[in-house]
Amino acid sequence: MKKNIGDYNLYVFDLDGTLYDQPKLRMIMAKRLVCHYLFHPFSAGDLFIIKHFRKVKEEWTKNSSEDEIIEKVASDKHVDIDRVRRVIRRWIYDDPLSAVAATKDTALIDWIKSLRQKGKKVVILSDYPTADKLRAMEVEVDGQYSPDDKRIDELKPSPKGLFVIMEDTGENADNILMIGDRMEKDGRSAEAAGVDHLILPRKVSSRRLNEIEY
Repeated sequence: MKKNIGDYNLYVFDLDGTLYDQPKLRMIMAKRLVCHYLFHPFSAGDLFIIKHFRKVKEEWTKNSSEDEIIEKVASDKHVDIDRVRRVIRRWIYDDPLSAVAATKDTALIDWIKSLRQKGKKVVILSDYPTADKLRAMEVEVDGQYSPDDKRIDELKPSPKGLFVIMEDTGENADNILMIGDRMEKDGRSAEAAGVDHLILPRKVSSRRLNEIEY
């Protein structure tokens, strides 16, 4: 970082894996999936749909429309597209919300509150929809951005999301700090946009936010 951590005007936070403990959440969701499909073995093929969706989403670099990703998963796995939509809606978006709330990084969320109380702007930039998860964690921010915005329409490490945020807020790159948990996504996106970045450990227990003077 070129500045002290408290000297930026705008803080851009990643969401998934940053605002909550992703390793813990995955353990919770793995247990839920196993329990569910033990009692519904004829639907166990859903597990391959979920796994392939994550793989395609992770590798997707072009137009990032969710519909296109779902269409590819349906085609690759030779299953009905409506089934893919139902499975993804349940296990990627709806059911994890309670686990998101249970594994949130309270120290990081307190930092967000502190930043906003000091008059700083805080926005979210994620590759996934953000509104439901932020409500589950009871986090308030000044803006939410994802590839659903037609002006972005690309996944990180594309810098397009950051460029759109700059356009909307009027802030230049020198006044922005990107906070995430993955150098290959959040860090590279920030570098491409000329924005400073802070990459946090993925395990919340390994973070030392109390050592940050902000």
